[in-house]
Amino acid sequence: MNIIIKNNSLIYLLFLTPFAHILGIAIVELFTFVMTLFFFYKNRSIKYYRDKKFLFFFVFSIYIAINAYFQIPDDDLKISSFFYFRFIILSLSIFFILDYFDNNLTIDKKIISIIFGILILFIFFDSFVQFLMGENLFGFKIINQRISSIFGSELILGAFLVKLLPLFLYLFIYSNTKIKTNFYSLIFFLSLYFSVIYLAAGRTSFVMMFLFIFLILVFVKDLRIVFSLSLLFFISFVFLTIFFDIGKSNPSNRIFIKTFNEMTSHIFYTDHENKQLIDNNSIEKKEIIKNIKIFSEDHNGHYIVAYELFKNNMIFGVGPKGFRSYCRSVNYDPPKGICSTHPHNFIIQILSETGLIGFLFYTYGFIFVFIKILRAYSLKIASNEKNCFLIISIALIVNFFPIIPNGNFFNNWISITSFYYTGVYLYSYKKVFL
Repeated sequence: MNIIIKNNSLIYLLFLTPFAHILGIAIVELFTFVMTLFFFYKNRSIKYYRDKKFLFFFVFSIYIAINAYFQIPDDDLKISSFFYFRFIILSLSIFFILDYFDNNLTIDKKIISIIFGILILFIFFDSFVQFLMGENLFGFKIINQRISSIFGSELILGAFLVKLLPLFLYLFIYSNTKIKTNFYSLIFFLSLYFSVIYLAAGRTSFVMMFLFIFLILVFVKDLRIVFSLSLLFFISFVFLTIFFDIGKSNPSNRIFIKTFNEMTSHIFYTDHENKQLIDNNSIEKKEIIKNIKIFSEDHNGHYIVAYELFKNNMIFGVGPKGFRSYCRSVNYDPPKGICSTHPHNFIIQILSETGLIGFLFYTYGFIFVFIKILRAYSLKIASNEKNCFLIISIALIVNFFPIIPNGNFFNNWISITSFYYTGVYLYSYKKVFL
């Protein structure tokens, strides 16, 4: 442990933890355990436990454990929900580590940001190889018009990069790297970043990317020009790939046309081989508008089930991860509901599985973070500290945005990512407001 402390290796471990997802969730859990162990080994102060924001999450985790014990019939789900508090400890550990090494990492910050950038650039290169050639450097082929790069058969490239983007920007500014000095390099990097997320053809990640870009343009003044130009280059890239039919996949089919199809329930698609746009001309525009749906039939099916479960368990819900246990007990006439592991939306999952009590935690946390964004925006403080806080706060808002279809709120990967950002948020909050 002394070796780790002496050479600041823990900081490297902290910022490179997200890349451990490539190796599997077990490695990530190991990394988080090491950071947690350091926290308990080195922490001699009660101040971290007394932090009101930490107490808020701690009370939430206690509620999750109690709720699971009484509501969930599956013993395995009970146990996993009971140990949900480990994510709370993770966020506190990250807060402590960043605070512990504060102002003593000038060289290390630069090195970490370079390593971080090189790893992402490799993913970019591998992704473009797969897009242009049909398979990547490791022999993984395109799956259903979607590139996966180093993730192989797992189609999570877009989600991974979206969740990594705020951390890259945070680290870039945290390492005291000047935006003006690296202006063109940053534009080039972000243009590639947006392009690869698009090529991954994940619709949720694509929407999250644009939401993140929008909030950055609104609240982070120092990044407005960089993001605007990067966005312009990215849009140009999209038009070029579509117009010249570049690559072995067509992300626009899934992101734009399939989404339009699902929203209107009408035929509107591209024949990639013949390069023709096929449209049902017999359909009136008024009829299309009349039949527009916000969500797909599958998502609507999940939401129907979740609503029924919430209606019958409004205060406490059916328990964390309880959707999978109780969804088959819901009867429909006609049968439009869909049963699966989760309802594919954070806020709907919170309502159905943790009830109004869980919803109050979610709402309070979301509003709290957003209000602090507004406050920080008007503060006259060091731009780096302010920008870091705004970036990480926006990341939390995007990750927990209520109307975006998303993964399982209680999934290990999502939970670790979310509370990872929460830990960085606690540190940045202290730098800006305390």
